[in-house]
Amino acid sequence: MGFNLNSVYGTGMSLISVNTSLSTMLRSMEKLSSGLRINRASDDPAGLVISEQLRSQIAGLNQEIENLSASINKYETATSTVSSLRSSLTEVRTMALAAANEGFLSDDTRAAYAATAESMTEAFNETVQNAEFNGMKLLDGSAGALAEVAELSGIDLSSAEAAAQSVEVIDQAVKDLDAVQVDLAVTQKNDLESRRVTLEITRENLTAAESQVRDTDYALEVSNFIGSMIRTQASLAMLTYSNISGASILKLFE
Repeated sequence: MGFNLNSVYGTGMSLISVNTSLSTMLRSMEKLSSGLRINRASDDPAGLVISEQLRSQIAGLNQEIENLSASINKYETATSTVSSLRSSLTEVRTMALAAANEGFLSDDTRAAYAATAESMTEAFNETVQNAEFNGMKLLDGSAGALAEVAELSGIDLSSAEAAAQSVEVIDQAVKDLDAVQVDLAVTQKNDLESRRVTLEITRENLTAAESQVRDTDYALEVSNFIGSMIRTQASLAMLTYSNISGASILKLFE
């Protein structure tokens, strides 16, 4: 039987140890650099499946939140328009009250009030007909509209009596408009904004859960990396020492 100074078995085990430690060290380095504990299916097959399911749920929530935000913007546009219409009614009512004062206004002033009120009434009705968001009507009561605001009519400031009657018409229009504003605000706050808050909380919880499954635990991974690096260096040192020792023994036979 031949005499083998370098044990094939010992050298092979040392190489396996080096490769194993180096592979573990590289995996730890990958996790530290990417920030992810799972970079491929082999890292954690079950964890990867769970992570992807959570990501799918989060993506669905993001889209639903985006849709709700668009709806909220639509309601905000509508309520802003209604507020503008409310201001117009207040201004017209003020003129009607002034025009209802007999013996105070000159004919020219009354005519100016009447013309201004007519112009503002036309602008009011035009806003009701044309107010829209993303191509959809808001206040005309058509399909997709958020409310139906009645157009303003019966406003006449040409005489004190007509002006007094116009005040009653305007007061009713104000009540109707206030009711529309309340309905819009309640729907926006209680339905849309409340739902969005709930979805955002759910999304945050799912995101945290997905992070726990997939993200790197830096404290643990740094510890693994250092341990693997030390084992790699030790294995290399043992392999080098084995080769040096064999060479030294050969010199004894020279």
